[in-house]
Amino acid sequence: MTNCLKEVNLEEEFYKKLGMRTSAEKLFDKIADCDSKVIINFDKIEFMSRSFAQEYVYQKHKNDVDVEEKNMSGIVKEMYNIVCENYENYLANK
Repeated sequence: MTNCLKEVNLEEEFYKKLGMRTSAEKLFDKIADCDSKVIINFDKIEFMSRSFAQEYVYQKHKNDVDVEEKNMSGIVKEMYNIVCENYENYLANK
C-alpha cells in the first residue's frame, strides 16, 4: 500500500449529484492503495442514487481501506443508512 490522498471531495470529483454505480467504483479504484484513513467529503452533494450508495457500501466493505464519511446532508445520509442496513441484513442472512 502507498500513501495517498487523505481526503476526497466528492463534489470536485463527480459534481453535486452521485448517480452512477461506476462513479463509486472509480472512487474506490482511486483510493484502493491508500495506507492511511481516507475521508470522503460529501460537502455540497445534493443527491445520491440508490445504485451509487449500494456500490459505495459494497466497495467500502470489500476494500481494505479505512474510509470515513463527513458532511453528509440529511437526504444523502438517509439513503446511505438505508443501504447500509440492507447490506448488513444481506450479510447476516447469507
